[in-house]
Amino acid sequence: MINSVLKFLKNLNPDFVKLLTGSGMVFFFRVLGGLAGYAVTYLITTSYGAETFGLFEMCLTILTIIGVLGRMGFDGALVKFIPQFREQGEFSHLRDTYKFTLSRAIPLSILMGIGLFIGADFIASFFNSNHLAEGIRITAFIVPFSTWIGLNSEAFRGMKNMVAYSIYQRGTTIFIACFAILILKSLYPSWIHVPLVGFGIGAVMLSVVAGIDAPKRIYELGEAQTSSTPFLSSTILAVAFPMLLHASMFMVMNWTDTLMIEYFYEETEVGIYRLAFKVAALITVAQYAINSIAAPMFSSFKTKGDINGLRKIVRNIGYLNLLISVPIFIVIQLFPSFILEFFGEEFTGGTAPLIVLSIGSILNALCGPVMYLLSMTGFEKTARNIIVIASAFNIAMNLFLIPKFGILGAAYATSICTVLWNVMAVIKIKKEYGFVSIPHPFN
Repeated sequence: MINSVLKFLKNLNPDFVKLLTGSGMVFFFRVLGGLAGYAVTYLITTSYGAETFGLFEMCLTILTIIGVLGRMGFDGALVKFIPQFREQGEFSHLRDTYKFTLSRAIPLSILMGIGLFIGADFIASFFNSNHLAEGIRITAFIVPFSTWIGLNSEAFRGMKNMVAYSIYQRGTTIFIACFAILILKSLYPSWIHVPLVGFGIGAVMLSVVAGIDAPKRIYELGEAQTSSTPFLSSTILAVAFPMLLHASMFMVMNWTDTLMIEYFYEETEVGIYRLAFKVAALITVAQYAINSIAAPMFSSFKTKGDINGLRKIVRNIGYLNLLISVPIFIVIQLFPSFILEFFGEEFTGGTAPLIVLSIGSILNALCGPVMYLLSMTGFEKTARNIIVIASAFNIAMNLFLIPKFGILGAAYATSICTVLWNVMAVIKIKKEYGFVSIPHPFN
């Protein structure tokens, strides 16, 4: 394995060098956002404890769910159609696409926010939580701004402006929130929802800036002219709906554990589990930064029929993941209690879940960008089916294991399902392209 890694470093192919060059700034902002996230986590856990952190994470979970539904899959449609219309010189269609997505998603998000506000007490009673209703009402105000920034950040991605795309992410929102929380904490030291309000301030500020910047950049791409073909909103909707389904299934898989822990237990358990989850997620931090740049390359290689080039870029990504993720995994496995205790002694109850979650994360990292590879090379339905199967299995596993084993059961369910969808994707890639995405000496 060591010889293979050394060989990889000596023989970087030009496409991978391009990948690293393109993802460098993305990776920088991902790391910056990640550090801000852990700074806010530390601030909340040490100032307020596990219960408040759990409440904060629960509200963000609800915001994420409503945000995915509110964007209606239009974020993915922007990534697909903006570069397409730009290449074709159809700048009028490009502008119409941007206007169409915002004009549908923002009003829907406002309505969903209103519904969330009205239903706050009912949702809180369902989870049997004393403090959740007020948090949900605060979250309801953030919903439209979350949708606004989500669409605009993906518009930048469609314009291939990866620096702007990287800036307008949740990590930057949390970076702003860090300062807002510090100020609010001094003004309202005993208010349990200070972290959530601080996050809301960050979301509003960043969404306004993105909302001004994105349309300006879109109008600078080229002059709109009368098109020879009509703009068909049905085409946008036909692409957006499957993307909404795909994102919804990922949402189910990623947030079922948090929701079920809240249902069966209390915010304190949610806080302990979410901290363990965040620490384990450090293992895949490089993977997500690189994948956002690599995805269009996969499509290009498939279009050209260059399967050997596709294999090489996937292999290089695999080795890079290996170099970055394995050391983090080893540190977590050796010092799980010490890492968690840094955030507060009560979080050491997440030691066992952290160990289990980190195993799932390392296997996810080593399998490589399998879902991106399938989605960008004509196997979107296969990717969707894999996620649907894994999501259903995830719900069943969480429902069975959480009541019996608590947050450790949630960790097992999450890790097992992560391994499941990765293995299914690896097998499909091997069948279709003849190579294994997992780095190994004979790859």
